[in-house]
Amino acid sequence: MSRICKYYLYCLFVLLGTSCHHARYIQQHTASLYTVDTTAGKEQQYVQMLQPYRKTMDSIMNVPIGIADTILYKAQPEGTLGDFMADALLQAAQLQDSHVEAAILNYGGIRLPYIASGVITVGKIYELMPFDNQLTVIEIPGDTLIRFCDYMALAKGWPVSGISFAIKDKKAINILVNGRAIDAGKVYKIATNDYLANGGDYCSFLTQLKRSTTSLLIRDVCIDYVKDLAKQGKHLHPYIDKRVYNAE
Repeated sequence: MSRICKYYLYCLFVLLGTSCHHARYIQQHTASLYTVDTTAGKEQQYVQMLQPYRKTMDSIMNVPIGIADTILYKAQPEGTLGDFMADALLQAAQLQDSHVEAAILNYGGIRLPYIASGVITVGKIYELMPFDNQLTVIEIPGDTLIRFCDYMALAKGWPVSGISFAIKDKKAINILVNGRAIDAGKVYKIATNDYLANGGDYCSFLTQLKRSTTSLLIRDVCIDYVKDLAKQGKHLHPYIDKRVYNAE
């Protein structure tokens, strides 16, 4: 028998063999729901296995870094928690570049509703800012900054430092930068995070701006801000000072 004939016979047998198998489908399945919370039982072997890591983590996260005299809360158009974070960002940015005039953060980036008065720990700041967002300085024309403020007004207010404006009919009015009326023709250096600079939270109008991204994490900036106050014998005591407010 020729090689060609043998080849075709082989292919025929393979075809017939595979055609005899039927596709298999799942006819039935069952599932069980297990609640994993504080009421769930503990597997002692896993508890023991994780104990060394927990001790190490606790030794880092439970370190006190400062004291808050009052509760810090997340709110719109302005909250003391957002004020604290924006102030920390502006201070850190100005240490890098003295020409930075203001700071802006997104409201959704605040991951705690409040921080209670009393001792503040490293772990609490990690809860507040669990993301590895970096401090970024953008150079933004005044007319684009006005647009940015309008967007923040539409979003009911975001944390800012060095900027103030009123919200009226979902637009920003009476915009001030360092106490001066905003100049549409000027280019401002504004501190923010890399998330917004990259267009996050629908801020695509920021992506084409000149920027300088530092290696500083926003979380570490907040930790250092509280530590610096403690070194000076001061407590965290932010208050509402009408940075962003609803026009009457």
